[in-house]
Amino acid sequence: MLKLLVIFTLTIFGNITGAIITGVVQDSISKSPLIGANVIIDGTNLGAATDAEGKYLIEKINPGEYFVRVSYMGYKTSKKSFSVIGNKSTVLNILMEPEAIKMETYVVTASRRRERVEDAPAAISVISKTEIRRESNTNLGDYLKGTKGIDFTQSGIDSYNMTARGFNSSFSSRLLTLTDGRMANVPSLRLTAYNVIPVSFEDVEQIEVVLGPSSALYGPNAHSGVLNIVTSSPLRNTGTSINIQGGLLAQDDTDLLKKLTFRTAHKRGNFGFKISGVALSGQDWTHINEDEYEGHDPAFIGRPNLKKDRLDRGGRLALENDNNPIFTESMIEHVDGADDSWVGYYWGDYISAAGGESGSPIITEAMVEEAAKDQFNRYTLDNGMVLWFVTADKIGNYYADGIDNDGDGYVDEQIDIGIDDEEEAWVDGIDNDGDGFIDEADELGSAWLDRFGVVTNSKNLSSVTTNYSTPDSNWSITDPRHKFGFGDYTYDSNGRLVFDSNGNGIFDDNWGTNGLDDDNDWGIYKDDLGNAYDIPWEPFVDLNGNGVYDANVREGYADVFGTLILLDFGLDGIPAVDGNEDGDYDDEGDIAPDYGEGNGVWDGETFENLNNNTTIIDGESVEIWDVFVNNDTDGNGLPSPGENGVDEFDEQDFKINYGNLSSIYNDANNDGIKDFPDFNVRNYRYDMRMDWEPNNDMTISLSHGYAWARNINITGIARYIADGWVYRYYQAKSRYKNFFFQAYLNSSYSGDMNRPTRNLATGSVIYDRSKKFSAQLQHLNEWNDGDIRFVWGLDYFLTMPDTRGTILSDKNLLDRRDNNGNGEAGSPYIFDDKNDNTWYDDGEGYSRWDTDNLTQFGVPNDLSTNDSVLGAIADNLDNDYDSDDFEDLNGNGIPDYVDTNENGIYDLGEIIEPGVKWLGDERFIVFANGIDDDGDGKIDENIDEGIDEASEDNRYTVNEFGLYYQLNWKLNPKLELIQATRLDIHDRLTNFIEFNNQEYGSNYSPFNWRFNLDQNEGLQISPKIGLAYKPKENQNFRLTWATAFNTPTNQALFLDIFVTRVSVFKVYARGADGGYVFPRDTLGNPYYYRPYEGVYEALDTSNSILFYPSTDPKIEGFYGQEVNDLPELDAEVVKTWEFGYKGRLNQRMFGTLDIYTSNYSSFVSPVTFITPIVIEKSVLETDYNDDGEINRIEDIVDNNIIDKDDYDESFNHWRNGLEGVTAMDTIPGYTPPVVVGYINYGNVDMWGFDASLTYFINLEWSLDLTYSYLGMTEFLNPITNSVDPINAPRHKSGSKLQYNSHKYPVTASLNGRYVDGFKWSSGIYFGDIKSYTVFDLHLGYKINDIVKANFTISNLFNHKHTEIVGGPSIGRVALLRLTTTF
Repeated sequence: MLKLLVIFTLTIFGNITGAIITGVVQDSISKSPLIGANVIIDGTNLGAATDAEGKYLIEKINPGEYFVRVSYMGYKTSKKSFSVIGNKSTVLNILMEPEAIKMETYVVTASRRRERVEDAPAAISVISKTEIRRESNTNLGDYLKGTKGIDFTQSGIDSYNMTARGFNSSFSSRLLTLTDGRMANVPSLRLTAYNVIPVSFEDVEQIEVVLGPSSALYGPNAHSGVLNIVTSSPLRNTGTSINIQGGLLAQDDTDLLKKLTFRTAHKRGNFGFKISGVALSGQDWTHINEDEYEGHDPAFIGRPNLKKDRLDRGGRLALENDNNPIFTESMIEHVDGADDSWVGYYWGDYISAAGGESGSPIITEAMVEEAAKDQFNRYTLDNGMVLWFVTADKIGNYYADGIDNDGDGYVDEQIDIGIDDEEEAWVDGIDNDGDGFIDEADELGSAWLDRFGVVTNSKNLSSVTTNYSTPDSNWSITDPRHKFGFGDYTYDSNGRLVFDSNGNGIFDDNWGTNGLDDDNDWGIYKDDLGNAYDIPWEPFVDLNGNGVYDANVREGYADVFGTLILLDFGLDGIPAVDGNEDGDYDDEGDIAPDYGEGNGVWDGETFENLNNNTTIIDGESVEIWDVFVNNDTDGNGLPSPGENGVDEFDEQDFKINYGNLSSIYNDANNDGIKDFPDFNVRNYRYDMRMDWEPNNDMTISLSHGYAWARNINITGIARYIADGWVYRYYQAKSRYKNFFFQAYLNSSYSGDMNRPTRNLATGSVIYDRSKKFSAQLQHLNEWNDGDIRFVWGLDYFLTMPDTRGTILSDKNLLDRRDNNGNGEAGSPYIFDDKNDNTWYDDGEGYSRWDTDNLTQFGVPNDLSTNDSVLGAIADNLDNDYDSDDFEDLNGNGIPDYVDTNENGIYDLGEIIEPGVKWLGDERFIVFANGIDDDGDGKIDENIDEGIDEASEDNRYTVNEFGLYYQLNWKLNPKLELIQATRLDIHDRLTNFIEFNNQEYGSNYSPFNWRFNLDQNEGLQISPKIGLAYKPKENQNFRLTWATAFNTPTNQALFLDIFVTRVSVFKVYARGADGGYVFPRDTLGNPYYYRPYEGVYEALDTSNSILFYPSTDPKIEGFYGQEVNDLPELDAEVVKTWEFGYKGRLNQRMFGTLDIYTSNYSSFVSPVTFITPIVIEKSVLETDYNDDGEINRIEDIVDNNIIDKDDYDESFNHWRNGLEGVTAMDTIPGYTPPVVVGYINYGNVDMWGFDASLTYFINLEWSLDLTYSYLGMTEFLNPITNSVDPINAPRHKSGSKLQYNSHKYPVTASLNGRYVDGFKWSSGIYFGDIKSYTVFDLHLGYKINDIVKANFTISNLFNHKHTEIVGGPSIGRVALLRLTTTF
């Protein structure tokens, strides 16, 4: 009975619970059990997890057909069917196949062919589109900043730079960046501007990063690695997505960051088309560099508007006999910018009452009649110039017309003399130095600028008489603190110019106003001169022992009829006796003098004249012994306000006085374009592509992209605002079976010249219309069932820079001068380069002509048939008298006038023949007016011959051609051999190929190429060999050796751009094309230019030494003794060994490790000083601290400093000992600049490793870790003997904790990044990057099937940090993104 009850109970229970399925889950290879595998029955809520033995049990299964799905981290998901019949139990064992974690991703960058990441013979990282879509970043670089081996530096919300394994800089070109295989760089400079790559993150399929030298396949630029941005195919990824982003930066007064991104792709048959775009707008991180403040500070540039206001504010005074009117109150409302402060100054009426420019027009009666209609008798010329007070008494006077009427280059000279002259930029009506005097001599120009950076001891300050000028008069004044130095200076966080005049290392402190004795010179006694002492009188020698200083010790002066006679008795009262008057006192009976007795020399007691107090006696200066009086007025024995030594002048930091005027002048170079930094960022770009795939063997792709950007970019020279920079590309790709071909064209447009790209420190503008063309062919072969793969190809790159001399030295076609020695005879060839820009600008006068007497109207040295004036300036005049382009009205065959009254001289009003210019007196000449005056069909023929002709075009076309191959040979299933070699030809390094497209009139056809097989010097050969070992699935080891190279960039070869100023010299960055060669005299001494005399002299190192200023503000400079010629740049070469591993460490962990060591030779330096300044040797070789030790230049050049204090002090004196600058050009009239440029270093060794680890915590959580270490030998700059940094941290690491919910539509990740501190050097920017750690939080939520939201907080804890010297401090950014897909 009990047995029946049990059977019945089990039967009923079984009907309630259903069937059971059990089994074991195991690894398919090792047969080991898998613990914690998820076993789920599809379409139900039934499931289980495996136990410690890999077993599982699922109950309550109703009869039917089912699929069981098994998932386990690191294994492919398994899906099997089974049936349930009644309550019958089912046993289902499952074998799980291991999955290659991150290995099923395919890449094309490592071998220039498609292959799995696992098989790629390189250190490679991949950022997938899934990773990109889950974060809401402002730019693509944000997705790469945690990638191992990548050095990411951000300088703005849309400005960043990336390199690999060190050598980061603003102009770095060592990491080759591609977009769909196309070089994505700025053609003129070969740098990568990531913010103008026309691609949106919505269109990115994946980003591939290959670390290590890759020149064997990619040639130059792949020195440190390759970064390839791969976009999605319109044939395989269709649909439309729109992203809207909004965010805020953690800074005051910021604007909303707004970004719109879209992509739409459609397919029809074998055709696919897509277009994507980005629009970004916002305010960047606010940051202004010191050079930008200084470049716009009236303290350093004056106020240029004051020399354009037509007022005579000072400087050179207006002539009293020029009858200039006085500006009146009634004129204020009729003159832009005028106010009450203008009243009373001379006003420029543009009319000369005395003299004037020869050939200028004169006031006529008709002009007077027209002007009489105006309240102020104004007359407007056709060019817009307005003459004032044109009255009858002015008839016959010359007036200004904005034209060089006498052909000497100057415009309107001798008219309104003294009004708006150069000095007036400094006459601001303010007592800038606070000495009680306004606009005196030491507040103007160079006298004012010389006071910055130096300190004058207050005891050396004396009353000095200086000249003082105002518009109507000048006089002399006594300045009690003439020309005291201001000391070191800087700008504080609010942009205020502050000083450390007291030398305590603190800027703008309260010393001198705090009621304390800050410099420890207080004493309880004082003299009448403001000094304090600890003793009651000046120390003396008490000869007579009375305890009191005796000025004469019984001797003194007697007043004899108004004449002071020295009474010389001596201490003993016995006079000296020289019996035989032989001049000595060694004879018998002689009495020797004591204390100068008998010789007319003062015999008083000696004392130490502490305060140098003197008086004048009998016309001579006699020292005065001082007895001091009480200084401790309150008797407390301590310094107190009002006592000498407390709050002294020399305790104070200087404070500059701007009055009520602005401390910022927005237009640094006064060209009418604002160039002070503003931070409004705009970026608009689109990318479109059409693919055609008629069959599996053939694909054709056409694409075009456009980007427009307004943002601030850091270069090694300065920061620039790219104001409307446009980047375009056109690309065509095709594949037929195993052949691949592509061609593309990149172009730059630097913006409209009304608002061009411009330097934020100097205001200099950038013109760039450069292009880069490339054609590439590749072929893949496979044999032996794919065990042998052979890829070969060729690349051709043609760079066509066009910067008009604003970046590169390609200005010869447009510089208005002859550059090849065939300039017009008789032309001017030396000019007054007022702005030191090396260009001839309108209004700069000529100072020398090619004539017998070097003057304008001398006889040309050359015949008109032999034009040979190097440097001839285009003045629009027929200087050699061979042009007949004029209408000969009087038929005399010469250019002149119609002598209406036949008096034989030219009278004003007589007709000048068309095409002829009157230069004053009886001088007439044919000139260029753009008209065919003689009717022969030619315009302005034979005028300015040889100037800016087509043959002068020196836009440096650069050709690069490469051939490469790579062999992959599987020696057995586990071992593969990789061997690649590339041959590169760069037309600046070798003549192996003469491309024949450099000269005028040549074309770019390869049929014009000429091969010189014997000219193999300079060929770049880049071999690579490696072994890949794969002991089992998901385990990969490799060992490679490679040689890579980096050809000199265009900026390293051809750069020619104004950078900054050092003392009185402009500093230009210039490329090394042709090397840096110094002209020398017959003894081999280099020439240097003496700016104050305007002459060149040979350097005499017996009296002079060389000084290389430093662009590092913490280093004053370097001394030298020799000037060496420097060769043209060679290519950088690196030889690298690398060991790599990637694979599964266990079922949940995947790791990579890349260990490398590299040797660099011919490393191209950052910008460094090439031409040193010449200074007096005494600047260095002076014993400033009087300790008897002196530094010698011979010791310094051997890095042996004898006296460190003297050495440091010498840097405070080099400006006072300035003699000139070494010159690479000795053209008469040319002021050579200080040149900075590029050189090759010697050998540099570098080593390090990059590692990554991925750990799958479970199916929802994962953790990624990366770490990179970089070590390097120090290397000295061969010119300055200074150590240059590599601009990269030794240590950096990254982390990413990621969550992907299987239950909820939520994603999250927390990314961390640590960067070790390191030194930075890039051009003019030196300094230290402090270590920083930042965290980014990313959250995602799928609202429905078509809408998703992402929220990102970059720099979660708002850790303000700088990633590049010269860049801003970067804080927190919060961004919300909404994405809709349909």
